Order: sequence, then C-alpha cells, then structure tokens
Amino acid sequence: MDSDTKFLIVKDKETKVIKYFDYDKIDGYRLTSKKNANFFDDINISSVIIINPSFSEKIARKKMNSKFERLLTMMNIVCDEDDTGEGLDIVLDEANKLKMELFNKYRKYLEEEEIELMYKKIEIVERELDLRRKAIEYTNGYGEYQEELETGKSR
Repeated sequence: MDSDTKFLIVKDKETKVIKYFDYDKIDGYRLTSKKNANFFDDINISSVIIINPSFSEKIARKKMNSKFERLLTMMNIVCDEDDTGEGLDIVLDEANKLKMELFNKYRKYLEEEEIELMYKKIEIVERELDLRRKAIEYTNGYGEYQEELETGKSR
C-alpha cells in the first residue's frame, strides 16, 4: 500500500461492516485545525472534510460573515484614527481580497443570492472607503493650497 493513500473509515451501524473511502476524492468543505490548539488528552487532526451540503453551507456562511465583520471593524478603526489615508489603502486591499475569496473559495458552497448580497455589501464598503480617501486627499490638498495663498508674494 502506498504511504500517500488516505482513507476514511466509516462503520455502518446496521450491517456492522467497516467501509473504506478514498477521502481525497470526496468533494466537501475542508476545515483545518488551529495552530497551537493543544488540550489535555487531545487528538491531533490536520483537516476535516464536511460532506453534508447544508452543514458546509452554514459553515461557509459563518466564515464569510466573520471575515466581513472583521473588515468592518478594520474600516471603523482606520476611519476614526487615520488622517493620512495610508490605512484606507490597506483596508481597500482587504476588501478586494475578500471579494476574490468570495468568488474563488465560497462560490460552490453558498447560494447565488447570498454571493450577490455579500458582493454588494463589499462594494458598498469599497465605495465608502474610496469616498473617505478622496475626502482626505481633498482636505490635505486644499490645506496645502491655502498655505500657498497665504505665503505668496504681496505688494
């Protein structure tokens, strides 16, 4: 037997027979364990594959919503504290990354309506950040223009 071959063992309760599956070919939502999550008498598991479509949809929706909430908190922190606009670019990049992750990773687990709704939410956040960046650039540019007017030549 090849050392790279991996199997899933399932015991059928009714027939008392153990069935073997090659779990690399099973299509499902893959979860990985957290790093440094050690408990007393624990079993080390590197990944879990969720096969049930409704459960994988719930898990994907929960993960996507938590990432969106993290994006909103980043946006609030940056908008409240950053006057230079450097943090806004970072949050815009995170929003773009989340949008790409929505289409590439969660597309096959979520329904089309949920994907469109989350896409629209991310677009609203991106527009708000873009408007905030333009406002900061305008105020910084206007302030420099005002200083040039005050320090200009006079007769």
